[in-house]
Amino acid sequence: MKKRNVIITLCALCVMTLLLPAQTNAASAKKNKKAMTAYQQFLSQDQIQWSEWTSIPSSDVLFASADINKDGVKELIVRYVQASHMDGWHRIYTYKKGKVKSLGHFTNVYIYKNKNFFVDSYANTGIMQNAYYRLSKNGKKTTLAKYQISDTPISVKGKIVKKYNADMGYDVYYSDMKVNGKKVSYKKCMKKIRSLEKRAKQLNLKFYENTIENVGRYLVK
Repeated sequence: MKKRNVIITLCALCVMTLLLPAQTNAASAKKNKKAMTAYQQFLSQDQIQWSEWTSIPSSDVLFASADINKDGVKELIVRYVQASHMDGWHRIYTYKKGKVKSLGHFTNVYIYKNKNFFVDSYANTGIMQNAYYRLSKNGKKTTLAKYQISDTPISVKGKIVKKYNADMGYDVYYSDMKVNGKKVSYKKCMKKIRSLEKRAKQLNLKFYENTIENVGRYLVK
């Protein structure tokens, strides 16, 4: 009898193990459908708030979608290249607690879905800033690493490191190097970034004009 009970228990556990992923996928699919509807409504506005001081015509933006954090619910990526560098060319929105939430403003966005991170790259007048972010399952954005490059030494707090940059072909100055929000050395910062970029595959985002036809076609699943 004892052996029989053990077998029954094991069988029940196996059934639960098989059912749980299916239930999770069904819940994610249901939430994703709600997110798509919310994004459609968001893009149908006449104006989109782009900064604290600026609103833009929604018809002027491009949009794409991607499941950045692999939770089964896609994020909405909006592009407006007429914006200033300061305001950023991209916005990323996530669906959280029944509402469309902004993750902040970004300039150039590169998504690496297989390693669960994305990069914001900003460059203007001899200064470039790169920030590496991760989006958690609960929709919270965390900074994994960041640094700044400049053509000349600039007045910033913290250490400035002069290094040859192979991509640029000349010496540049690194500053504001951080990992997980804490100031670190150039060596530690680059080590973290190398670990993130190792075998990372950039997602090829396809952007579409914000028309009723495109929204109905590409924001459905």
